[in-house]
Amino acid sequence: MSNFKIPAGGEWKNRYSYAFKMEVIEAIENGKLSKNQASKMYGIHHKTVGEWMKKYGNFDKKLREMGGKSPRQELNELRAKLKVSQGENEVLKAVMSIIEEEYGEEVLKKYLPESLNKTIPHRKKK
Repeated sequence: MSNFKIPAGGEWKNRYSYAFKMEVIEAIENGKLSKNQASKMYGIHHKTVGEWMKKYGNFDKKLREMGGKSPRQELNELRAKLKVSQGENEVLKAVMSIIEEEYGEEVLKKYLPESLNKTIPHRKKK
């Protein structure tokens, strides 16, 4: 048997006011706190904060209405683009080194700006 007693009146009272809930949600949606930080700071269980976000939060609803992406989705897409760009960069460096071997250094000087010319490693001719 549990030691929990049902309060007089037969139902549980709401422990937190609507204003308090909105204060917590606003802090999370404005980026001041994460869900876990808010739960620790205000002494609320993290599942409770999550339920409040689903029930009262506007961020996810607004994001879906605007057709936007969440920060996590945006970050994953940027990481994928970075990998592609790094691969392209390596290919271009290899092509430029082949051109250098075939035609000499004048091609690099002729077609590349000086700032890019410095970034490409030059091989000494034997």
